[in-house]
Order: sequence, then structure tokens, then C-alpha cells
Amino acid sequence: MAATSSADDTHHTRSTSLPTRPHSVILQAQEEIRKFRTWEASISSVPTADTICSALTKLQVLYECVDSVLSLPLTQQALTHNQYTELVNELLDKSISLMDICGSTRDLVSQVKENARVVQSAMRRRKGEVSLTTSFIKNLKKDCNKAMTSLKQIDEKIGGIKPIDLDLNLLAAIKVVRDVGVVRSSVYKSLLLFLSGSVAKPKSSRWSLLHKLMLKETDKKNQLEISSEDMVCLFQEMENGLECMFRSLIKTRASLLNVLYR
Repeated sequence: MAATSSADDTHHTRSTSLPTRPHSVILQAQEEIRKFRTWEASISSVPTADTICSALTKLQVLYECVDSVLSLPLTQQALTHNQYTELVNELLDKSISLMDICGSTRDLVSQVKENARVVQSAMRRRKGEVSLTTSFIKNLKKDCNKAMTSLKQIDEKIGGIKPIDLDLNLLAAIKVVRDVGVVRSSVYKSLLLFLSGSVAKPKSSRWSLLHKLMLKETDKKNQLEISSEDMVCLFQEMENGLECMFRSLIKTRASLLNVLYR
């Protein structure tokens, strides 16, 4: 009888130390990721201003989930172990790179927004044909391509490290961080492709809205002016979304730094 009691106690202790399911905060983060992927699968593969704005809003929710997961005492405590120092440092390095890309992408959106305002203003003054400078278009494409390359390099940095003896919560927490990283890359790539395509040469299959705004036919001016106002608002919404992303990245970095200085 005593032996049976001892075995039960041992089993109970093992069950307590190794939970059968992740923390509720991690489960909620997993659910938000699932909801985003379901939404993403339901929309067109061609990025539009509306879908990008929606994606940025939804991505903000996912960043908040990541911060909540990393701020969990059990996550913080687990990551303080020496075997995870390399992983934490990788995530910290990645956070700096992500802040750089987020900031530069926000600047690109701001530039395109200001040029859309120039188009809008010129059309109101009825100045005839409006055009973007060749240098602006060239530089925008170059900057978008540079950001895409940097984003790819960041994605390749993480994922190679495989810490040993991960408990269930830490394993799930790391997966949340990586899964949100995949979502983030998808959203950023769509945004950069949209920005680059917004000044591309019109094609029969897809014409650029900014080029539409440059048309000089008098009978289209009123309609295009309304479109330009909508577009400025959408670019402003994108800029605001990226600003929120930047602040979220700062919070994530703070959570990681707390691990190193506990």
C-alpha cells in the first residue's frame, strides 16, 4: 500500500512539472495565428491597399500575442537557462533588424503618400498632366527590393537553433514567435510589392492606381480626384499600422532584454 502511494506521488509530481497543454496565453496566440491564416487564405493573392491595411491591423494583434507569450513568467524563467542564451541573443539581433526594416518601410509608405498628395493637389489646381519623377520611381523600386532582400536574410537567421530539453510551454512559445514571423514576412512582402507596383508601368492585366491618378483626360478628373483622396487615407493607415508595429517590436525587445538581466 505504501509503495502504491509512493508511485502515485511520483506520478503526480511528474504531471505537475510537465503540463499536458500549453499556457492559456499561448493557446490564445495559436488561435489568433490560425484565424489570420484562415483570413489570408480567403483573400486574393494580388495585394491591394485595403487588404494590406487589414493585414497590418491583424498583425498588430499577433505582435501583442508574442509580447504576452514572451512576458509570461514561465517563459521568462525558462529562457534564463544558459542553454537558451544563444537563442535569446538571436532573437534580440533579429529584433533590431526588424525595427530597421519596419522603420524603412514606414518611410517608403510616407514618401508614396506625399507623392499621392502632390498628385491630388495638382489635380485640384487643374494643372493638366501630373507625373512622378523617374528618379523617385527608380529609387522606390530600389528601396523596396533592398527591404525584400533584408527581410529574407532575417527569416534565414532564426530557426536553425534547436535547444535541447524544451518543456512544452517553451516549445510552444518559440513556435508562436516563429509562426508570427512567417505571417509578418508575408504581410511585409505584400506591402513592399504593392508599393513597388503602385508606380509600375501600367499593363493590360493590372494598371497602377498612381498612374491612373496621372491621367489628364478632363472627363475623368473628378473621379480620379476622389480616388486620390482615398489613396492618401489608405497610405496614412498603412503608415499608422507600421508605427504600431515599430512600438510592438520595442516591447518585444524589452521582454527579451528582461530575460538576460533577470
